Amino acid sequence: MKRREFLRRLGVGSLAAMGFSRFALAQARPVKLAALLPLTGPFAFAGNAGREGFVDGVDYVNEVLGGIAGRKLELIVEDTGYDVAKGTAAFNRVLSRERPDELLFVYGDSTGISKALAPEIARIGLPYSATSFANELADPEKYPTIFVFGPTYNDMMEALLRQIRLQKGKARIALVYSNTEFGRDPIPYVKERAKALGMEVVHEEVTPPAFTDATPVVLNLRRANPDFVLLQGYALSAEPLILRAAREQGLRAQFMGTYYSAELVLIQRAGPAAEGFTVTYHNPYWYDTLVPAVDEMRKFRQRKGRDTSYRPTYYMGSLAVALGVAEAMRRAAQAGKLTRAGVVEYLEKIGDYNAMGLVQGYQFVNHRIPYTKLYRASVKDGRFNAITDWLKLA
Repeated sequence: MKRREFLRRLGVGSLAAMGFSRFALAQARPVKLAALLPLTGPFAFAGNAGREGFVDGVDYVNEVLGGIAGRKLELIVEDTGYDVAKGTAAFNRVLSRERPDELLFVYGDSTGISKALAPEIARIGLPYSATSFANELADPEKYPTIFVFGPTYNDMMEALLRQIRLQKGKARIALVYSNTEFGRDPIPYVKERAKALGMEVVHEEVTPPAFTDATPVVLNLRRANPDFVLLQGYALSAEPLILRAAREQGLRAQFMGTYYSAELVLIQRAGPAAEGFTVTYHNPYWYDTLVPAVDEMRKFRQRKGRDTSYRPTYYMGSLAVALGVAEAMRRAAQAGKLTRAGVVEYLEKIGDYNAMGLVQGYQFVNHRIPYTKLYRASVKDGRFNAITDWLKLA
């Protein structure tokens, strides 16, 4: 399909056809999106990849889609170091500096900061999302302006438990998670749901978000003798260590993880021990070249002189947020409602949009997108391969 026809089907014409000029785009007051990301600290790898996704998404909106009704979409980035106090300070700094009629969306870095800021975000009516998929945030009655751009951690665990049930009904399960809001978030649900499904949780291991020796963790797992081990709350800071130690110790359990474990670096770092590691993931991989968004962004980055080699999953997720938020802004602007309230209204109405395949669709249910796929690591292929189609979790 020719690129012009592709963009026409997407609902995008040339800048001239849209009635916008480069001069008008440059002169109008910007619309701003702030991203508070862990550019330093234990999850800096994810934060910097996420920043790159936001940069590409915002540049694409401005240069290809004509901005937001002729106004430039401007990205503000602040480092949080994955620290709630530092992140809160960054949030307050941005809010005090920017005009409410220009700053129409904020993206946070973690479950911890999101839960800490959620009451204030709701009070001021600020459209918000985050790297977090915490279940508590997907509550439009309590937090009417917060959106989770994917399934919650509870949803992800539900998908993994369904797979476990298919493989072995009355399975023995161990839970290994970090002592963070991120790590703890889905644990109560997993325990309750596993019991309802006739499974037994035989061990819990709570660890720091990063450590250098997984031997004690694996020795405890060996004593518990689980069939499956669910990992949560690490973002590659510990999973490869655990997998390698498990292989060395002869632990035969199958390991599983959620969205932030679904990255090729896990296979590269864990080596043969990564074989069969099963994850939930709801964006395409950079190697999914049949997805229009992947092909389009490869070409866009090439035109910009940017590296077109593999982009991590954290990049893909941030890109999906940037394009989804921009689409809601564009529709709100077309309706004469380009305000914070208007962005919230149109985020709730963009279920027909899928950002060129970056997500299954933006059909929010209780302000989260309850769809995922399961992927399994193949060391031979050096990638995660899908083992299911889309799973609906609500």
